[in-house]
Parts: sequence; C-alpha cells; structure tokens
Amino acid sequence: MKKFTTMKIFCVVTIIFLSICFCACEKIIIISTPTYSGKVSIQSMLEPDSVPIVYFNRTVPYFGNDVSLGSLVIRNSIIKITSNSGTDILYFDSVFSKTFCQYDYYYKGKIPIKLNNNYTLSIINGANTYSATTSTALSKAIIDSTSYTPAFNDLYGQHEGVIVYFKDLTAQVNYYRYEMIRYIDTSTQLAGPQLPGSTCLDRTRKDSTLVHELGRSVFSDQGQQGKQIKIVIEPAYTHIQGTKGTIFIQSIDKNAYDFFDQLDKQKLAQFNPFVEPVFLREGQFGSRAIGYFSSMIKSNPVVFIYPE
Repeated sequence: MKKFTTMKIFCVVTIIFLSICFCACEKIIIISTPTYSGKVSIQSMLEPDSVPIVYFNRTVPYFGNDVSLGSLVIRNSIIKITSNSGTDILYFDSVFSKTFCQYDYYYKGKIPIKLNNNYTLSIINGANTYSATTSTALSKAIIDSTSYTPAFNDLYGQHEGVIVYFKDLTAQVNYYRYEMIRYIDTSTQLAGPQLPGSTCLDRTRKDSTLVHELGRSVFSDQGQQGKQIKIVIEPAYTHIQGTKGTIFIQSIDKNAYDFFDQLDKQKLAQFNPFVEPVFLREGQFGSRAIGYFSSMIKSNPVVFIYPE
C-alpha cells in the first residue's frame, strides 16, 4: 500500500512538473504586419484580327480582403497602343461574367491588331507612366491529333487529362499555351470547389455560358525543336460524357511565357512544401509593375468530345 501511494505521489509530481515546463515554454509573439507597398498589374495579350484589351489593376497584400474585380481595377487612366498603322486610344469597358457573378473590367481599343507588326503600349496613371513593346511576328502551331487519359500524375497529384499532339515550328524558339473553348452550365464545377458564380446561371432552365479554359502551364520547345510535342492538360471544369469543346494551341511570345511560367511555379509552391517558393519578378515594366504586354496567335481549331 505504501509503495502504491509513493508511486501515485511520484506520478502527480511528474505531471505537475511537466505542466510547469510546458507552461514555461509557452510564449505569445505578436507579429506586426509590415507596411504594404503595392504595385500595379498590367496584362495584355494582342491577337491578330482582334481589338486590343488591357487589364490595369492594383495589387493587394496576401491577406487583403477586398479582391473583387470592381475594387481592383484602376480607372481614369490614359492607355494607348501605337504601331506603324497609327495610335489606338483604349476606352474603359466591362462585361458581366456569369461564371464568376461579377463585372469584368478592362480597357478596350477599336483598331484590330495586324500580324507581323510591332506595337508599343503606353499607360499614364496620374504622375506614373508605364510602357512596353511586343511583336506579332509569330507562327501558327498545327495540331495533329488529340486524345484523352482518365489518369495521369504530376506534382499536383493524379488527374484526368486532355492530350494534344502538335509539331513544333523549326528554326526558332517557340512558346505554347493550351486553350479550350466550351460551354458550362449549372451542373458544372471547377476541378476543386463549386464555381463561385454558378448562382448567376438560371437554375430553372439549363442556362449556360461560354468559357475560355486556359492551361495552367506554359511550354517551351527547348530540346524539342522541330519535333512532335505532346502535352497533357488537366481540365479546369467538370464535364459529362459527350461534352464538346474546341481546342487551340496558342503560340505566345517570351514575355507571356516568362510571366505565366513564374505564376505556375508560384502556385505549385503554395501546394507543395517541398518546392522552393517563387515570386513574380521584374519583367517588362521593371520593379514598378508586374504583368506582361505580349502577343499570341492560335493554331487550327480542333473539336474535342470527352469520351467519359
């Protein structure tokens, strides 16, 4: 009985000692949020035979709350695009997105872009000015065929995938991005959570809206120049058997490639703790802005039907 009592006392003392140690190790650290020095975001990709569109927005801190498109856009700016054909003054415009249930704001021109031309972007916002150049001297990729796989693995995990085969253009450095155009309806979801804007589609009937599904990754022909290239893309939206879309391969310039490649690596670092963090670095606009002013041209269109 004495032995049991001694052991009981020892256990109680041990628990109290450990509790004191844990409490002694606890320390409240107050971290002051550093002052955020915002930049502007400039995004524009010129396409031959289409009028130019420029997205001009402000950036917000990582824990910023108001990220609606209406609060991010920078209004009352002077935006021009100049070429040997003249100067196009862009005007402020918007369109309502049924997909995301809010207005999408941008600056839009009136003069269609021409192939094999050089263009200069000029933005005046108060006392600040931004400028960049791009060339539409790009060549179309030609899609040979498409296919589908129910499962493939990448650093994000296992997914289904749309497979596209196309031959690389020879004697030049090329950069590519995937695009699919198709309709989504009230039953459609993103690859993860349900579409935030699905409530803007009329559920009393099979309402739908057209979307441009762009590949998360961009591709370079480094080491594959002149060869057939195979890319596998995870669909951004859910689908059912028989869902139809149109696939393109965009030939993009290096300015766009550099930006989207960094963006993809940044997203990957957020989901994978073993990937080194990547930050959007200085590009065409130096340290005062992030983004790109670039050009692209689309391949031949290919109709794709999901087999399952």
